[in-house]
Amino acid sequence: MIRLFLKLYGVLIATLVLSFVVQMQLMEYVWHEMTAGFDFRVRFVPTFHLIEDSLATVPSDERGARFDRLASGFGLPARLTSATTVPEAAQFKPDQREHFDQGSIVSLDREGGGFTLVRRLNIDNLAVAIDYPGPDTRRVKAVTYLVNWSVEFAIVAVLVFFWVRPFWRDLNTMRRAADEVGGGRFETRAVVGRHSALRPLAEGFNVMTQHVASLLQSHRTLTSAVSHELRTPIARLRFSHSLAREETDAEGKDRFLARMERDISEIDALTTELLDYAKLERGAPGLTLQSVPAEPWLEDVLADARADDELRGRTIEILSQIELQAMRCEPRYMARAVVNLLRNAALHARTKVRVSVERENEHTVIHVDDDGSGIPPADRERIFEPFVRLDRTRARDSGGFGLGLAIVRQVARWHGGDATISDSPLGGARVSIAW
Repeated sequence: MIRLFLKLYGVLIATLVLSFVVQMQLMEYVWHEMTAGFDFRVRFVPTFHLIEDSLATVPSDERGARFDRLASGFGLPARLTSATTVPEAAQFKPDQREHFDQGSIVSLDREGGGFTLVRRLNIDNLAVAIDYPGPDTRRVKAVTYLVNWSVEFAIVAVLVFFWVRPFWRDLNTMRRAADEVGGGRFETRAVVGRHSALRPLAEGFNVMTQHVASLLQSHRTLTSAVSHELRTPIARLRFSHSLAREETDAEGKDRFLARMERDISEIDALTTELLDYAKLERGAPGLTLQSVPAEPWLEDVLADARADDELRGRTIEILSQIELQAMRCEPRYMARAVVNLLRNAALHARTKVRVSVERENEHTVIHVDDDGSGIPPADRERIFEPFVRLDRTRARDSGGFGLGLAIVRQVARWHGGDATISDSPLGGARVSIAW
């Protein structure tokens, strides 16, 4: 905190000093311009004129006494000396010497404050010097600047301290949260004030922590699922291989080889599905939303679905209902999601599957309905988790691995929406994508 405080304080002080210097120069320039042509010595011309007239009317040997009487009335130190030996002459500058010789009043700063006025009289080469005591202007300026700058610097120090303190406190909060997350406690959240300057950073940190925790959980789930899902087909493959080696009949060998090919196809399909899901889990790609004609796009999706090996040969009627002309989406990813929904619905439908595209308020919604047995409300959220199968035997026989709906939800969320399950008007389940 001390280092941060000193850095910020140093920058502010340097800025203030530069500002003060510039202000002083500007004020001096403005003062000089405003007082140009004004000479304060003009106010003292009558005094010296009175002295000169008074001394001109008396003999030279009485001038000293007359001057002393006049000076006592001034109440100021005054001296009558010879113009050639006036002590102040040693301080004259060239222009002041010229003014003095011409009989003008010359002003000199006094040691300790005030000023001295000196003028040469037109009487027997005499000169008069009058001291006007006063404060030392240079010392007053120095003390004034010192006090002013000290107060300014103290105020800035207090303000900087109260600004740095909550900033440093929030930084410590972020550092402690980062240390805890680094130690594996991903439930940790960085909590800072609502008006803190670090609030956007804290929110980004929390989102990152949640995303990392989700990825790690997904990785653990994926690893566990891969080992579990591959165990059964590999065991069947090993068993069929052993039987094929022991089989002497060519027809028997072909039968076992056919089983091995089915197991290899299942492993290949599982690997492809796992790779697709892992790619989707890495994060949203750079989606480019396009305005897509709804009817041609859906017809292409239905054609792909009907050509799917898992749907081919089934007596399921797939209907479409379109209530808008165009929609904004990433057509390739959204088509993948809808095909997954159609595949899932057709596997569980009795006779009919219906796809509808419509507008609800400001959202585009795609519904996929089936007339199957439906999904219990308690399982509707869990079924979107990867590798979750409500009917494991049925799903395995149909070639499912429990990743289709997880991919659907991921695509929906990439579009800024979500996927949900409800009751279908056809009597089964309705899966909806809204964005």
